Amino acid sequence: MPLGKLAHYSFDLVLISIILAGIHRNTGLVFDTSNFSSVDIRRWFGNYLSFGESMYDKTISLLKMTGYFKQRNLVYDYVDQASKILKEQTGRELGDYPKKD
Repeated sequence: MPLGKLAHYSFDLVLISIILAGIHRNTGLVFDTSNFSSVDIRRWFGNYLSFGESMYDKTISLLKMTGYFKQRNLVYDYVDQASKILKEQTGRELGDYPKKD
């Protein structure tokens, strides 16, 4: 097997592992390794998944350091957008309305 194909397949395996780590972090879904009958295969696959988790963490920290990405709070952004729409339609700020206890 040529070295280029080996590097390509290795890179693909790392990307798949990072994708599985992202799915785990964002949804909580975990690949079930109990389907494998061999303990050695389960251990190898567990190491593969933990490698993906560490690569995911390193990728995220690298992206944060570049300055090209920023983290957004989706709830805050939604409330901020809704308050702007409210001000456009009614002319009142969100804080102008009385709070209900």
